[in-house]
This record gives sequence, C-alpha cells and structure tokens, in this order.
Amino acid sequence: MFETRPGTTALLPPRNMAGPALLAVTVVKTLLACLALGSALLVDRAADRWLARATSAVSVQIVETRSQTADEQLPVVLRELAATPGISNFRVLEKTELIKLLEPWLGEGNISDDLPLPLLIEVTPDTTGNFADAALRARLTAVAPGAQLDTHGRWRATLERMASALRFFAGLVLIMVTFATGTVILFATRAGLKTNEDILDVLHQIGAQDSFISRRFEKHFAKLTLIAATLGFLSAVAFFYALGSLVPDARTGSFLIYLLSIPAAAIPFSWQVTRYYVMATLKTRV
Repeated sequence: MFETRPGTTALLPPRNMAGPALLAVTVVKTLLACLALGSALLVDRAADRWLARATSAVSVQIVETRSQTADEQLPVVLRELAATPGISNFRVLEKTELIKLLEPWLGEGNISDDLPLPLLIEVTPDTTGNFADAALRARLTAVAPGAQLDTHGRWRATLERMASALRFFAGLVLIMVTFATGTVILFATRAGLKTNEDILDVLHQIGAQDSFISRRFEKHFAKLTLIAATLGFLSAVAFFYALGSLVPDARTGSFLIYLLSIPAAAIPFSWQVTRYYVMATLKTRV
C-alpha cells in the first residue's frame, strides 16, 4: 500500500527535495574525510618503518679526548661490542662515508683534511631483543671516555609524537566532517519536510504511517549520499594514485580498502540521521 510503482510520479517530487547543493557538499566532505584518513595512514606507515629502522640500528661515536685519540680508543670499543650479547653486526664507517653524511650540513667540498672527524661505528642489534643499551653505554664510558652510544631515542620520541599528533588531527577532522555532514543532512531533510507539508498532510489523512513517509526521505537522501560519497571517494583515489609515484603505499589494495570505509559509513549514517529526524518531526505533527 502507498508504494510508488515504476513509471508513476513520486509522492514527494524530487524537485521539492534538497538535491545539487547537498550533493556538492557531501562530495567535498567525503573527499576531505578520505584525504584526512589517507594522509594519517600514509604517515603512520612511514613512521612505523622509520621507527623500525631507528630501533634496529644504533651507532657508537668516538671523539678525541685530552688523554687519548679516537684511534687509540677504537680497539677497546670494538672488544666491548664483540663481547656484548644482542649485537648481530658492527662496522667502522670509512672517512669517505662520514664526509658524505656531513656534506648535506656543511656543504659539498667544505670538509677539509684538517677537520677533526670522529670515528663512527654502525651497530646492528639482533632480532632477539636482548640488546642492553644502558649496560653497554656504561661499559663504553668506563673503557673509552670519548665513546658515546647513540640509540636515536630523542629522534624516535619526536617521530612518535608527530605520528600521534597526526592521528589525533585526522580523528578530529573526521569527527568534524561527520558532524558537519549530519547537520547538512538535517537541514536538507527539514527543508524537504517544510516544502512538502501539504503532501504530508494528505498522506496522514488517508492513513499513511510515519514509517512509510520516512522511507521516502530515507531512500532519497541515501541515494544522494551514495552518489556523492562515490564521487568524493573516486576523487580521493585519483589524488592518492597521482601521489603514488612518491608514496607507493598510496596505491596498495589495503590502503584503498581503508579509504572505502568512508563512503561505506556515510550511507548508513545518512540513512539513520534522516530516519531519526523525520520520525521525530512527524510525531510532533500528530
């Protein structure tokens, strides 16, 4: 009863319902939500890789002291590293490698032969996790006053804070976009109810239930949201695909599945918001 048959005129004319404006706003908001989520995912994955590399490699720097040169301290430092459990490999970097590391900061060709360069040892802990950096640092200080163990702790902490801040920012953007989208849908639904008041009165008089009227609005706005969310999602996919030459993760299947959660959530969200508002409004008209 009261169902609209194919080929017949809709009970609630589409021209009396919010259309292009809501469509455009939802496209933009879906795009923003996908960009926020995608950016957070890409940075989070990159941060995980950087942290894994920083955790899996530490270094020992040996500088000259008043009583010993760096070369004189090197043998005892190497013995300590060889005797330390939890280390799979270590090697002393060549002078040319040190120069390449310093050139981005001091400029190419600006490192003279008389510039005092420290000795740098690259240490790779094994995968067992038995590497005790605090104990090694204490032993190195005892046998070689100029030796310093660097576990990149400060850099890791900064990176972790940055990743956490980005996750928080992305979550905040998603919450704001969700709230704004819900507000827009509410105003559009309100406008649709106001415009079709005469039709609603007639439907009530002939015995139409509130649920029947609500379904007309739900289907309209769900269909509109489906189209808009799909367009916003495809726009975000195109953006990240173009970015894929710089960030390969942006073209992976798992990344796209995460992005797909935005339009997948937008449609039932629109449906529920519309149903709640229409049902609540129609009850006050009885």
